Amino acid sequence: MVVWNIGPFFVSRTQGKEESTTDYTIIDHILKDYRAKGYYPSAVCQVFNGTDTLYGQAVGEAEPETWFDLASVSKIICTAMVLSAMEEGRLAPEDPVLTHLPVDGPGPVTRQRLASVTVEQLMTHTSGIVPWYPFYADGRDFYTVLEHVLSTTPVETGMAYSDLNFMLMGLIFTQVTGLTLREGLEKYIKAPLGITEMAYGPVDPALCAPSCYGNQIEQRMCAERGLSFHGWRPDRVAVRGTCNDGNAYYYWNGVSGHAGIFATAGALTQLCQFFLTTDRPMFRRAMETDICGRGLGFDRSETFPDGCGHTGFTGTSLWVSRAHGIGAVILTNKFYRLHGDPPGNSNEFRRAVHYALLGRTPPPVV
Repeated sequence: MVVWNIGPFFVSRTQGKEESTTDYTIIDHILKDYRAKGYYPSAVCQVFNGTDTLYGQAVGEAEPETWFDLASVSKIICTAMVLSAMEEGRLAPEDPVLTHLPVDGPGPVTRQRLASVTVEQLMTHTSGIVPWYPFYADGRDFYTVLEHVLSTTPVETGMAYSDLNFMLMGLIFTQVTGLTLREGLEKYIKAPLGITEMAYGPVDPALCAPSCYGNQIEQRMCAERGLSFHGWRPDRVAVRGTCNDGNAYYYWNGVSGHAGIFATAGALTQLCQFFLTTDRPMFRRAMETDICGRGLGFDRSETFPDGCGHTGFTGTSLWVSRAHGIGAVILTNKFYRLHGDPPGNSNEFRRAVHYALLGRTPPPVV
């Protein structure tokens, strides 16, 4: 057995698995230190193994049971729904994307651009599709706007993380199952795993941490692209219970494959414990795939040591390491501030937590 001494917190390794003592003081220090630096006003963190919650802490105005806007962590939940549909034989990673889209949906340029793109490439963000576009600023139907976007943007090379990939994955899920994403969440995630505190918005504001004031960042992003939109939420009104993401909120009515889900840390812990312990082949494949640092839906970068995970724009993340039998959920509301952006890169404090749990010094954020 090897024991690392990292101050007041100890982690022991026995037969390749991590076993934590009851002293998680260092994680308390990390959360409170980064809050004091202004990285977020409130946070909830849970650490777990395959069966138990090992640690939980809430800082700021959040409580352990507070719901957070998950933002792009929603992609992992969409991924789990898609993987379930794959296990039912409804689609496969190798399938051409166009075989699972309506015949009369995509336009000619879209068909040309997607002709050789597979489901796996959408899920690993290697499809060549541009990272972001405000569909709400156009307002036409999805395939008409997508035709415009693909007609006016070059093919991205390598891994280009794109919300559009998972907008398409949400549509593919509905096309192959006949279920809406709300229905899929109930059937494939909440019911089988016994999860209750997870839903697409809107969610009762009294349950939720506020995520932001208006959509100031997306206003800037649209202005930089010379695009106008006249339906913005008021800049000085807190957003609570409806999703931060502009495309999910304004265009998809709160429900998309790329964003829109709210949950508590406990609910995400239940989902992560499933990923930590499952032997279902497609779910294992999703976590073990490594194409340009991406699994099927998952991020396999150094932020998620010896495992995989995902982050969300609002300040959320999840991490699972099957190699060590441990994982963590960190939920924050880093953009809940009237003026200025949060300092630094949020992956810095995520890494601080994840590597502390393995008794290591995190690599620098690139």
